[in-house]
Amino acid sequence: MIFAQKIKKNKMETIYNSKIKKVMPGAILALFLLCGSFISAKADVIRLQVKEETANCTGVAPQTCMLVKYKSSKDWELFYSGIKGFKYTPGYRYTLSVQRTKRKNVPADASAYTYRLIKVIKKQKIAVKTDDPTSQEYAWAFIAKHRWNLIQLNNKTQENSPAFLVFDITTGKVNGNSGCNSIFGSFEHTANTISFKQLASTMMACLDDKSNQLEREFSQAITGKTFTFDIAEQTLNLYQDGKIVLMFGMAPLDLSQKR
Repeated sequence: MIFAQKIKKNKMETIYNSKIKKVMPGAILALFLLCGSFISAKADVIRLQVKEETANCTGVAPQTCMLVKYKSSKDWELFYSGIKGFKYTPGYRYTLSVQRTKRKNVPADASAYTYRLIKVIKKQKIAVKTDDPTSQEYAWAFIAKHRWNLIQLNNKTQENSPAFLVFDITTGKVNGNSGCNSIFGSFEHTANTISFKQLASTMMACLDDKSNQLEREFSQAITGKTFTFDIAEQTLNLYQDGKIVLMFGMAPLDLSQKR
């Protein structure tokens, strides 16, 4: 009798295990689909275009925002959020693949979504068109916020050059260094030109021939001259007759240099 009960028990366990094996794949699939549905309802992948310049905006406090276009956008829109994993460089226009996830319990001062970079599809260097009135204000505000170190003169690269310029757009004054001496004076600008007027300098002797040559060539290149200009990425480029004469690299501005 005990033997018969064991056989019956084993048979029932076999039937139960068989049913579990049949049910489990379906249950796992249903759970997977349920989770997938839950995730897809909260996150989607979008394409986002990011402009080469930022704009002032106001959130909780005044700040600077990126300008973006979505697939359906006709105009640039202020973007109040950040994009996790994305490093923005002014002067470049980006096309991005981004995961957008809807937040739960969104604070009143926060975006309804979070964004995470999937891929940079395109990164294009854009020169600021200084003859465009809408970008001229941005261009000059950008120029005034930085010191501009000389990196190219008459098609020759300048390694670790001491020459630089600083522009004060409020007073129309320019100052800097021409290689050995401090220079100072005034400048004028139109929509897309810079004119250097009434430049003067200190009268210290240069310590070596290289510095003396730089001093002479730099002073001759800018004194009393008018240039067209543009800003490309982190350089300020000055042109005459369509050819680049001077190129300056962007550097942090020491406010004591604005005098």
